[in-house]
Amino acid sequence: MSSNPISLRRISEIAVPMIVSGIAVNIVGVMDILFVAPLGEAQVGGTGNGQILYALLFIIGMGFTTGVQIIIGRRNGEKEHSKVGELFNQAGLFAIGFGLIMLILTSFALEPALHLLFKSKGVILYTTEYMMTRIWGLPFVMINLLFTAFYVGITKTKILGWVTSAVALLNVGLDYSLIYGSWGMPELGVQGAALASVIAEAIGSSVFLLYTISKVDRKLYGLWIFKKIEWDLIRQALKVAGPIMIQNVLTVGAWFAFFVMIENLGERELAISQVIRGIYIFLMVPIFSLADGTNTLTSNLIGASKAEFILPLARKTTLMGLLGTLIFMLLLLSFPETAVGLFTKDQNFIRDTLPTLYLTSVSLQLATVSMIAFRAVSGTGNTRMALKIEIIGLLLYLIFVWWVTRNPENPLHWAWASEFVYFGSMAVLSWFYLLKGNWKEIKV
Repeated sequence: MSSNPISLRRISEIAVPMIVSGIAVNIVGVMDILFVAPLGEAQVGGTGNGQILYALLFIIGMGFTTGVQIIIGRRNGEKEHSKVGELFNQAGLFAIGFGLIMLILTSFALEPALHLLFKSKGVILYTTEYMMTRIWGLPFVMINLLFTAFYVGITKTKILGWVTSAVALLNVGLDYSLIYGSWGMPELGVQGAALASVIAEAIGSSVFLLYTISKVDRKLYGLWIFKKIEWDLIRQALKVAGPIMIQNVLTVGAWFAFFVMIENLGERELAISQVIRGIYIFLMVPIFSLADGTNTLTSNLIGASKAEFILPLARKTTLMGLLGTLIFMLLLLSFPETAVGLFTKDQNFIRDTLPTLYLTSVSLQLATVSMIAFRAVSGTGNTRMALKIEIIGLLLYLIFVWWVTRNPENPLHWAWASEFVYFGSMAVLSWFYLLKGNWKEIKV
């Protein structure tokens, strides 16, 4: 670690490759919706719902690998490199097993659950069509998440940008060919969008594996040296990761509940919300990347006995994020019809989408202040406190959405105002804990 561990250059070295990686990953979701949009509003709603359901599954695994990342960051800061490899090896067994179990359970439970949640037969049909193919990519995603945790934890993030960018470009090409039947490929529609992602994720796992074998000092970290299953290490990881896994399930579950309530207003409202989700999540990538960089630097700083740098780190990263999101917000507010026009040429659809787009673009600033502080709380190792903060934020969020959507006469953008409720409460609670909490004594 450099003499100034919170310099803007140091933060950028970690965050910029993660931003590139995040943009590449989220381009895929946006392109799925963009390519499927000409097929119909039910197809858009079904594809979007499938993406969220898939996110609900992999986000559980991501919670586990985030816990692993926190511990790796702490051990890396402590210069305990061999323990990094021990944890990585054991976590790999758990992650792959988790992916396979979720694949099997989803195959049996998906369609009955959708019939309980949605009214539109078209939305149910296309959500099922997307998910029954997409789920086969989950074991590969778990492998990719674990490699990401490793490289972020040791603060060597450049590879993430290269791999995910290449995989995203491949995914987009496969999207076009498999959805429409171009370049000699079969025309698979919504299923083609899902299959493209599975193929790309499998190739991504292969690239991560080959890069690690050829470029990483496996002897230093003790990678892939298996003697037996070390249940103590897995339990230690789950102790840190467990609250994050629950937190992630609650977050994406609440997000999915939001779209279930929106679907009750009609297929058009759901389609509009899915388009907004694609744009919104894409613009949130720099925020999430800076927040993840703050998370791993926080863990490394505590491991290196430099906890006094954490609050300045959070402040500097927040300032960087606010400047970046201000640019995105101004661009979106200047060319809103162009952004929505990428998905549809229906002028009525574009007109109906604009009020929600304006509102969500402004919420980016509050999201920056909230997410960076929140991920710093997780980085301290006090994931239970992070879970409590998340639960409070989600309860307020869901109550607000329910209150708005129970009256079908309320405009759609009122429901999306829930973003201010969620991020506002998270910002207040997270910054209060960083300023007043006893996080310096947390051991992992």
